[in-house]
Amino acid sequence: MAEYGVSDSPDDTGGCKAGNKMCSSILEQSEKPPLAAMPCDICCSEPRFCHDCCCILCSKLINSEHGGYSHIKCEAVVDEGYICGHIAHIDCALRCYMAGTVGGSIGLDAEYYCRRCDARTDLVSHAARFLQTCESIDSRDDIEKILSVGVCILGGSQKTSAKRLLIRFESAIAKLQSGTSLEDIWKVEDSFSAISTGAFDHGNAALEVLNDEDPLNVRTSSGHTLSIAFDHRSESLRLEDEIEQVLQALRKSQDYEYKMAEERLHSQKNFLLNLYQQLEKERSELARCASSADPNALLDAVLNRVEQIKRELRKLKDMERVANGFGKTSKGILKEHFGLETQN
Repeated sequence: MAEYGVSDSPDDTGGCKAGNKMCSSILEQSEKPPLAAMPCDICCSEPRFCHDCCCILCSKLINSEHGGYSHIKCEAVVDEGYICGHIAHIDCALRCYMAGTVGGSIGLDAEYYCRRCDARTDLVSHAARFLQTCESIDSRDDIEKILSVGVCILGGSQKTSAKRLLIRFESAIAKLQSGTSLEDIWKVEDSFSAISTGAFDHGNAALEVLNDEDPLNVRTSSGHTLSIAFDHRSESLRLEDEIEQVLQALRKSQDYEYKMAEERLHSQKNFLLNLYQQLEKERSELARCASSADPNALLDAVLNRVEQIKRELRKLKDMERVANGFGKTSKGILKEHFGLETQN
């Protein structure tokens, strides 16, 4: 990679402390200034350390060749009108376990952790730009170097977008190493474009091979055309997405059922507690009744309250059957006590 020109005097470079003639602070002077960087009295107080072009981890100059793939800038807003603005080499961050996917207390998932402000930056979007950058490069060595950085960033990530991108990087590297032409490396086959849900007729599964350019295209007896020339890794990710969506929907459904059960059960409990308080009051009145009072009326009130409490306790017991899940609770209970209409 080309080295930037470095001057012995910061004054010769318009104020870059590192003496970098290609410093972004110089190149951007004629452009609309970006959001101001946070004033820093820690690393930026060091001699010949430039906030705009020196790595916060190794203090060496960054290189903006090939779209600046090799470094990341922290653009987290740290104060009103200010961003962090510190820069780090991707390689330095990876070696320091501040980039990529890292376990433990830091817990990164295809992210960059800024040592200066503790903010996290998603690296999937940063790595996604590598493909477009590589398409404009003629050097196979440079392409492989850039893609390898992408593999290090994305490896081990649990994000579906990162997994998909990692497959493309690894596929491109494999093609590079096998001697595939640069033009063919970036061709992405849409293996699933012809597959539609329900295309297979399991009841009458007669398939006809089509006489076209792809011998793996088949036609079902129902007239659907589909391709079976797919990448199993892409299919695995598609199925993983599908299952994840189902599980998320299930979790939302369960959360809704839990909140409903919690609300109704607590409401019933509070109602019962209120009945107990009324019973206690009525029993006290019965015990203190004067000879002129009607003890029979007070006694009837107490007995009626006891019967009411018994009914509400039975209702609570019925409601508590949702502990086994709404799906295993009788439709009558769900309708009467939770207001849910269930389909057959």
